[in-house]
Amino acid sequence: MNAKLVSKEGNIVKFTFEVGPEKLEEGMVYAYNKNKNKLSLPGFRKGKAPRKLIEAEYGPEVFYDDAVNFVLNTEYEVAVKELELDVVSRPDIDAPVIDKKEGIKFEVEVTVKPEVKLGQYKGVEIEKVETAIPEDGVENELKRVQEQNSRLIAVEDRAAQMGDIVNISFDGKVDGVAFEGGQSDSYDLTLGSHSFIDTFEDQIAGHSIGDTFDVNVTFPEKYQAEDLAGKAAVFTVELKGINVKELPEINDEFAQDVSEFETLDEYKASIEGKLKETAEANAKQIKSDRVIDKVIENTEMDIPEVMYENKIDQMINDFKNNIASQGLSIDVYCQYLGTTVEGLRSSFRESAEKSVKARLVLEAVAAAENIDATEEEIDEQIEKIASSYGIEKEKALEIFKEDDRRNVKGDLLVQKAAKVLEDSSVEVQADKKEA
Repeated sequence: MNAKLVSKEGNIVKFTFEVGPEKLEEGMVYAYNKNKNKLSLPGFRKGKAPRKLIEAEYGPEVFYDDAVNFVLNTEYEVAVKELELDVVSRPDIDAPVIDKKEGIKFEVEVTVKPEVKLGQYKGVEIEKVETAIPEDGVENELKRVQEQNSRLIAVEDRAAQMGDIVNISFDGKVDGVAFEGGQSDSYDLTLGSHSFIDTFEDQIAGHSIGDTFDVNVTFPEKYQAEDLAGKAAVFTVELKGINVKELPEINDEFAQDVSEFETLDEYKASIEGKLKETAEANAKQIKSDRVIDKVIENTEMDIPEVMYENKIDQMINDFKNNIASQGLSIDVYCQYLGTTVEGLRSSFRESAEKSVKARLVLEAVAAAENIDATEEEIDEQIEKIASSYGIEKEKALEIFKEDDRRNVKGDLLVQKAAKVLEDSSVEVQADKKEA
């Protein structure tokens, strides 16, 4: 390999590398075998014409594109490693020289990770994170569980009132024309929940089962469906049923029904313990975020736009996989929210920027502190990852190749770097910090 750095301007690097004629020949053989069934010569069946005759007829250039791509599959990465480049973009590649005697000369332009100039990263001051749980935390959790274990009781001897759960059918129209999403044969609605627009729910109160009536509302000026924004609508509503929610009494029997505890006091103590654990975990995450944010403020780096776009691509892909498990495509999801894929990308932007900056800073701290990870630590992390997917350790160690292990090691290094920052940080009260 003959790789040479040509120039570096900011995060843009240009370099060249050359491969010999033997490597080009490997590519030509590959290209011939790939394309021989598509090429024909008089006197030969398709796929049977010798390569030399095809090249004589069409010129060797007929195989160059596939031959060059074949060579690039391995040699580009070799050149990048030789020059020790940390590439973050797709390469822009040209091959100005392709010659059977000389080989191939490649000219490449890529974007690389930026230089990170750390400022103060140890002993940074952050506002103290409180870990106390709210005074009403236990009671609120009890109420939540109480709601989960409620039951519905049908009401037939009175009109609907706020707080009831009513079952209705409705047919909405704007200027006498039905609109998408404005109809339902059966819908359960809690009056007073403000689930529907304007005074829709208020106008149901006072009606009895079997009543059919009109509900007049106006869509908000800023509404996700732009064709309905600010317009008046009339819904023909039929009240089909009325239910009230009956809540269980919170006592020892309730505790026995919803938990493994015999008494309400034991159940409350368990809830309090779990709330404290959650509060401590949240505080730890908030502290970590604040420390990293502070270190980012103290750091100089010119981050290329492509790194943000790459992170957003990754987030969109993860999001697609998550909603696919629920039977949704990203296009359908965007329709539900009244947005577009581009709008979704914009919503991920802030998070992506923070993630990229944090990763760069933590990598720089790991390098500055000479942080390393042993092979045993890498194996342990692989085992944890494999366990989450139900894969045995031995199988995982076979699956994880050199690049995979390098990625796992990189994650371990930034985790260790984050701990260095957290352990050295100083928490101060908000009033003292301002002073």
